[in-house]
Amino acid sequence: MSVALGLTKRPSIEADLRPELDAFFRAHVDYVWRSLRHLGVREADLPDQTHEVFLIAYRRYGTWDGEHARGWLFAIARRCASAYRRKAHRRHELVVEHLPDEGVDADPSARLDAERLDRALARLDDDKRTVFVLFEIEEMSMRDIAKTVGCQLPAAYARLYAARRELASLLSEER
Repeated sequence: MSVALGLTKRPSIEADLRPELDAFFRAHVDYVWRSLRHLGVREADLPDQTHEVFLIAYRRYGTWDGEHARGWLFAIARRCASAYRRKAHRRHELVVEHLPDEGVDADPSARLDAERLDRALARLDDDKRTVFVLFEIEEMSMRDIAKTVGCQLPAAYARLYAARRELASLLSEER
């Protein structure tokens, strides 16, 4: 898959803390995929948007300091997802929200709970959703989250608290 993305080592990159691009891609592609999904990118568009994130990362790889890879990639993914959502209203394709299942799910109630959570997350504003996803799902530290989203640590905690409160309300309404 890295060949398809055109990710090869740039000769100008010095040997430092940054991993080889192929290893970097393999280590973080699942994380970027999940992040984009939680940021509102439709399942059918995830491959294209993941590709876009890694193309931008490739172009900016030489300027990255080699620290907090997930935070750096999440910041890129967040901007890509935001642009994706802005362009969504201009699409002329028919959107199908739910595709029929290919087989029988082992636990249909787990799928329904995940769908409820996805719908509730989609109703949160970007700031709250970002902090919630990074903390609760990706298990990042609040200090790293604050740095990633560009806010002070108390503001990140306030967003997390507000997101939890709003999600609880949204999920209780849906019952």
